[in-house]
Amino acid sequence: MRYVLATGGGILALTACAAATPGANVESAPMAPPQVRTEAIEAHIRFLADDLLEGREAGERGYDIAAAYMESQFRVIGLEPAGMNGYRAEVPLQVMSANQDRASVSIDGQILIPGEEFIVNPHAIHDESRIEAQAMFVGFGIDAPQIGINDYEGLDVAGKIVIVLAGAPGGLRSDVSAHLSSGRTKAQFAADNGAAGMVTIAPEQLTRRTFARMAPFAAGENMTTKAASAGVELAVRALIADSVAETLFARTGQDFATIIAAAQEGEAPEAFETGVTIAMSQVTERRMVFDDNVVGMLPGSDPELADEPVIVTAHLDHVGICRTEDAEDRVCNGALDNASGSAIIIETARALADTGAPRRPVIFVALAAEEKGLLGAAHIASNPPPSMTGMVANVNLDMPVIRYHFNDLIAFGAEHSSLGPIARKAVAAAGASLSDDPLPEQALFVRSDHYNFVREGVPSLFLMTGFSSPNPDDDKGQGFLRFLGGDYHGPGDEVDNGVMFDQGARFANINLQIITSIANADETPSWNEGSFFAR
Repeated sequence: MRYVLATGGGILALTACAAATPGANVESAPMAPPQVRTEAIEAHIRFLADDLLEGREAGERGYDIAAAYMESQFRVIGLEPAGMNGYRAEVPLQVMSANQDRASVSIDGQILIPGEEFIVNPHAIHDESRIEAQAMFVGFGIDAPQIGINDYEGLDVAGKIVIVLAGAPGGLRSDVSAHLSSGRTKAQFAADNGAAGMVTIAPEQLTRRTFARMAPFAAGENMTTKAASAGVELAVRALIADSVAETLFARTGQDFATIIAAAQEGEAPEAFETGVTIAMSQVTERRMVFDDNVVGMLPGSDPELADEPVIVTAHLDHVGICRTEDAEDRVCNGALDNASGSAIIIETARALADTGAPRRPVIFVALAAEEKGLLGAAHIASNPPPSMTGMVANVNLDMPVIRYHFNDLIAFGAEHSSLGPIARKAVAAAGASLSDDPLPEQALFVRSDHYNFVREGVPSLFLMTGFSSPNPDDDKGQGFLRFLGGDYHGPGDEVDNGVMFDQGARFANINLQIITSIANADETPSWNEGSFFAR
């Protein structure tokens, strides 16, 4: 069977790993530059994106098969088990949904219609909760005085329900804006300022999504884990439709359309007392499932750097069976998202192990439940196994769009730490260049696993294939945008639909050079002075 290629070189790889014993003197024999093999990248993608795995959805059998495959590859390579239980580090996943039929929201006694005028969020802790309080509009609801933004300054919101507007003011870097705009961040801001509940307004003009489009997804099941839950002190959180917001603002003498138009121009709305009372209640139904992160370690050779592990991550899960009912093939195989990153993490580990131990330990982590909200990363970043104590950097591998020859890459996080120059050098050596985020409205910085390491204070780097290509048909990002607007999270993301394995190997070698440089550097990675994300 073709999958035999996925053993990473079989006996040959084992022999190479045995020769590269931990603690070897790297100065006695200079390491040859490690290289990733195109055929190995292809073999791993083909297995992980096979129909057999049914889209590798978190909590399902397909993910279990993928995790077993990943562990077997780590064993063949010779990585040491570095999880909580051998190579495994369990992630407790809470599957929860808010019963919208039993939820309620009323404004000054006027009862709203669930699903049409409001959606209540499930609560990570409380099965049932209720609140009735005065409501205050707090603009974007951001509390970041370090960059001169504090929508709560001078306000007393203790015990009140805060009404927040989706988004962030203009003029911010895309990664900072993405962080401040996330519901997780805003919920914590509200709780930290003493609010008892939160109502979000997400107008189409700011989010490019209608309430009607968001409602079915918000009302369905979703997953969380303790580390990813924010603002749990808030009794109830809800989203209201634009029409409800217009009526509410009109009662206060405020013009909703004017405020939204100003927000579109990047202006921060001013806070005001609404003078209305909002009552909200929620009922959450929940159950637990458990998936494993898979963790393997290549020990370092320098005893003085043994407590400075470099963490390399790639999410192993995908979205499972597609929602569409009319397709003949309903398996969302996830060849690019993220069988590609998972293949790269295996082959990167193999190539690095074959060249001898780097100075710092390098820990490879295949992450669970990324598609459910970056949950595997959230859990392990805040509850690291002993092997990851003191982690100094994270390099994340997620969904390189390798359907075209790329000339440039976007390095999320590069501007914030000493990892930036390392990335720039590796990219230039591959004949490519670094570009700014071409899709700031997609908030990609908070949509991949590195974000949870950033939240824990770890300098992180996440490369994405850029929009420049020597192929005129792919100019201005058409190759990337065609995927994002078509096969992304759909049945068309499969191996034999244009995946260019040579470009996967090129992308892998760039990341391999970055990882090697970080692991062998004299200086410990550090945040740049003045970075928003520096602790």
